[in-house]
Amino acid sequence: MKPILWRIWRFTRWPLAVLITLYVAIVIYSFPHALEKEKTEQTIARINAQRLTIENVNGEHLPPPPDPAQVDATIEGVDANANGIRDDVELAIFEKYPNNAKVRAAELQYAMALQMYLTEVFNSETWVDAVTQNSRGYACISQTYPRDDLKEYIRVTAARVDEVKTLMFNTKARQDADVHVRTFTTSFGLPNSNLCDISNQ
Repeated sequence: MKPILWRIWRFTRWPLAVLITLYVAIVIYSFPHALEKEKTEQTIARINAQRLTIENVNGEHLPPPPDPAQVDATIEGVDANANGIRDDVELAIFEKYPNNAKVRAAELQYAMALQMYLTEVFNSETWVDAVTQNSRGYACISQTYPRDDLKEYIRVTAARVDEVKTLMFNTKARQDADVHVRTFTTSFGLPNSNLCDISNQ
């Protein structure tokens, strides 16, 4: 009986070794893809869960002025009150619009979206969700001025969008991050409803 088993083992050991090697190689190859898929799903969930609150708009938890040495030391910057908006940007918007909650809300929403765009995007899937939030914020800003005079409406909307972009992309590192994120550009559908996180301000 033993010689038969030995002969079977002699003929099957190499094909079995090849199969085991292939299996291990497939597992090793697919592991990073599985990790990236999980990371992508978690990031997309985080991007879509991030929303401006009425407390943000009312300034109920405004951060203290950040340390100037830390404000621009990283792409992320400082967010002491952990509301998804860089503290220096949040304070600048409150300073510019202390008595206009509607404009303040729209600009804060756009700033929050741009912060996610700069810090959360690492592939085309995350890019789509971040840019969808950017589009919502941009469109929300466009609702802060009446359309009676179209030329003035376009001018004011563009100026308010540029205000936020200037604050958000204020260093070379952040501008470079913007350029890098654009490498993940792909097609997506523009949102046309539910544009403002906070409405009726």
